[in-house]
Amino acid sequence: MAHLYGRATSSSCLPCHQPDTQIHMLSGCQHTSIQNMVTERHKIASGLIIKTLNKGDFGGNIISTDIGSETRMALQSLVSQAHVANRTLPQWLLPNLSADELRSCSRPDAICILPVGTENGHQRDMQAVHPLCWDVHLIEVKY
Repeated sequence: MAHLYGRATSSSCLPCHQPDTQIHMLSGCQHTSIQNMVTERHKIASGLIIKTLNKGDFGGNIISTDIGSETRMALQSLVSQAHVANRTLPQWLLPNLSADELRSCSRPDAICILPVGTENGHQRDMQAVHPLCWDVHLIEVKY
């Protein structure tokens, strides 16, 4: 696009010098500075989404996130709970995997558990319900 609009003398990607196609522009450039910008954009967008979810009725039901450090989450005014910044998938989610395997698995950006029912119009205590009965939502942000 820079070449098309007369801002560059070549149609190659300025940071990595590969052909600057649409695919390359959107997600293909492997230059470190571009990859860092993509990662930063994802963390900011994910943080805004989690912050919005935290304001809702079931914000306390977000049990795990993988969207940045606790410091970054605090700077974005996200609820900073020890279990929210967990970097390991919960054992109950994939019970057949070892603790080492759970640490090395890909993790969703967030995990939210919702009540499977209500009693007298009130939210059920999720700790009193076995994990196999939870309504589990894996949240993956694509930007």
